[in-house]
Amino acid sequence: MSGWSTLQLTEFFSAITRAGTVSTAARLAVQRATEATDAEVAAVICGDEVPASVGLGRAPSTSLFTSLGPGCDETTFPGAGPMHVTVHVLDRDSGTPDRLVVARADEPFAAEERQMLQGMARVLGLALRSLRTLEAERRLRLAQEREAAARLELVEALERRERLLETLLRVQRSAGQRPLAEVLDMITSSAAGLLDGVTVALVLRDAVASVCGDHHEDLIYAADRAATAGAPVTCGDLEAAPVHINGDVAGALVITAVSPTFASPAAAASSAAALPAAVSPAGIGAVSPGGAVSPAVIVSADGVGAEVREAERRDVLAAFAEQASLALTGAHTLAAVHEAKHDPLTRLPNRALFLQRVEETITGGTAALLYLDLDLFKQVNDTLGHAAGDELLRAVAGRLRAAIRDTDMPARLGGDEFAVLLDPLTYRDQARDIAQRVIDAIARPYDIAGRTVLTRASVGVAYSGGRSAERLLEEADLAMYRAKKTRKGTYQEFEPDMRAELPQAC
Repeated sequence: MSGWSTLQLTEFFSAITRAGTVSTAARLAVQRATEATDAEVAAVICGDEVPASVGLGRAPSTSLFTSLGPGCDETTFPGAGPMHVTVHVLDRDSGTPDRLVVARADEPFAAEERQMLQGMARVLGLALRSLRTLEAERRLRLAQEREAAARLELVEALERRERLLETLLRVQRSAGQRPLAEVLDMITSSAAGLLDGVTVALVLRDAVASVCGDHHEDLIYAADRAATAGAPVTCGDLEAAPVHINGDVAGALVITAVSPTFASPAAAASSAAALPAAVSPAGIGAVSPGGAVSPAVIVSADGVGAEVREAERRDVLAAFAEQASLALTGAHTLAAVHEAKHDPLTRLPNRALFLQRVEETITGGTAALLYLDLDLFKQVNDTLGHAAGDELLRAVAGRLRAAIRDTDMPARLGGDEFAVLLDPLTYRDQARDIAQRVIDAIARPYDIAGRTVLTRASVGVAYSGGRSAERLLEEADLAMYRAKKTRKGTYQEFEPDMRAELPQAC
């Protein structure tokens, strides 16, 4: 190849490596190819797409190039007539039919030109492969970020419901330990507290067992009407709809617009027809310990603060009744909260729960944090498939649990990264011993998908000392990167000079 061709390839390589997208790289390729060979037509064909072309209009069809392959010397393009053509495969190793096609009318391509274009095609193929990999990684990262945001939103929603459950669980713990009247008073006062002091009455069908607030008789009457009818009813300015638990009517949701004025259900019944209809919040929920017909919790709008919105009050009350039933029948909701804070694959605590525990721990004493990254994990995924990779992660999680103490907390941070909170920590040699135990346990062979699989753990160790959980995790992460860089399958303790490596580690 002459010096001129070598110069063309050098300039082409320099330009193509600066391209940030597939379309940009393809556009540079056709421009450079036509300029270097005085060709009128050039195109890059990638599967069923033509990401860039010159001399064939704005969006040429791939059908123009169907019959063109390596070794083809002549062709005819619509509107251009017979042309000399040269075709070069971009990436022979990928198995895809991606090609660089260059054509001109005046003379055939010389051997040196073909050789130069073949070099351009090879460089373009490598660039496209790299760009596609980067784009795939970007898409994967965005998908993971969206998934993480959704998980965070779920955790926050469950935490709000968990605060609601805390009140309900206090009532449940009191059952059987206090007189019945006190337990019922706790139910109504707790509901009123959750809903900013609204009027709440606990109704055992026709009897009022406990009241927090006053002027509730009309609400009780409306609730009884709806529960008896098993369908929505209207009583003057009250609207009530039945509430069902496991198919049984347990009470009713009552809505009112004004403070109650009736002295008794009988007075409400006689005066209901004369009252104007109105719409404003009040509610009633049902507490059912086993799905049977149960008491009703009635909430009126009397005394509601402006900060409690109508929809929010309804949602909180519905959650109160629903979660009370769940709390009495079992730990169903607690299991949901547990699931939201644990990794579904390994059953280890996830990043959110782990950081919360780290934050709580480091404020009260000395602890250490191990940050683990698995070596060779990608090869397992690539050769044996993702199912085998998942099996390996579960096996690693099991060995991690077995290698640490009962007081320590393991977690999966994501991907093939794990962490361990070492608490309590009397001296630093404890952390070093446990880190080595973890490394040795993970390094033992695994039987995955009928094959013997090996992996290693590179471990970073960081010690608390007034740092935040995020800062401590970052320091352990930097130490882990130092371990991977110096000798994989070992541990390194964090040192301040590692912060200089932060840009490279990130």
